[in-house]
Amino acid sequence: MSQLKDGKKLTKPLLNFITKALDLSKEETSLLNIDLFYEVDLGGLPTGYTRQFVALFYHSEGIELVLLASNADASKIKLLDRAQSSDEGSLFVNTAKLEISTNKNQIEVWTQYPFRASYTKAVLEWSSNKLKVISHEYGDPTAEFFDKKKSLLRNKDILGLIDLENSEDPFYPSAYEGNYTLGAPTLVLAHQKALAIHKKNIKAAISYLEYGFSQYSYGYGPFGYSDGTVTKEDFVASEYDSYPESRMSLNVYVGIYNDYGYFLSLDGRNKEAKLVLSNVIKLVPTRTVAYLNIADVEWTLGQKTAAKEHYKQYIKLLGSKATSIAPKRVQERLKAK
Repeated sequence: MSQLKDGKKLTKPLLNFITKALDLSKEETSLLNIDLFYEVDLGGLPTGYTRQFVALFYHSEGIELVLLASNADASKIKLLDRAQSSDEGSLFVNTAKLEISTNKNQIEVWTQYPFRASYTKAVLEWSSNKLKVISHEYGDPTAEFFDKKKSLLRNKDILGLIDLENSEDPFYPSAYEGNYTLGAPTLVLAHQKALAIHKKNIKAAISYLEYGFSQYSYGYGPFGYSDGTVTKEDFVASEYDSYPESRMSLNVYVGIYNDYGYFLSLDGRNKEAKLVLSNVIKLVPTRTVAYLNIADVEWTLGQKTAAKEHYKQYIKLLGSKATSIAPKRVQERLKAK
């Protein structure tokens, strides 16, 4: 309405007419917004009227659309019809996220629920004396996204999951259960697939794990897996958590995280591997294999003093099993000068 040359002049008569014709309360009148009035041309005007307006407004029973006719200066206004619901439910769910378009004698109204991706789209037809609902549908692309993700998880299709993530960008994912409940299963699957392929394609294995970590972090964090800044506090549920039962335990996460650091070292990314493996040891100081992994990384980086300290800790944690389990290189490197 504000874009019309005479929009300001039309505001008062249109608002006053709506208030009186629909017998709105003071509270309902206060919710009237002239920006939700649109001039349209659906045809079928009664004699003596030259303009048409559509208005949406809140009242006690929801959101309603009214179709008005007026003369040039809106000194004469007539209520043509009103619409609020169909057999499917409410036609309109929000006025903050709203799109209106017309095609001949039809008007399409798309509205989206607050803070969700779900929407409703209604097509109404004006037949000179009545607004008829031609179609009314609900949709939720984010719910569909998580349904696809759940199906791909069931089929253990890691490549399909990654493709889904790269091709679709869901709205308001944190408002959906799947954002939380599918995180841990996705990371577990990514780990399984990475273990199966790392000897043939280490880069793919790393990419699977990084995908899995990112998916889990959307619901619960941690976000510092790549730079070694994961903390124990990241695994402590709070009273504000959504679906806390879907959190992954620290020990399970660290087991996968350790393999991520190890895979980085296999790919020659030793500086990154050291950050991750140092983080693993900080999180779970009793994780024996982490000391072997980080010592190997440090040895490759030429940090032999640090490597020897970690080899010693590895031997200590193995205890009596050291002679049968520890690789020969451990003793060889401990004796090296």
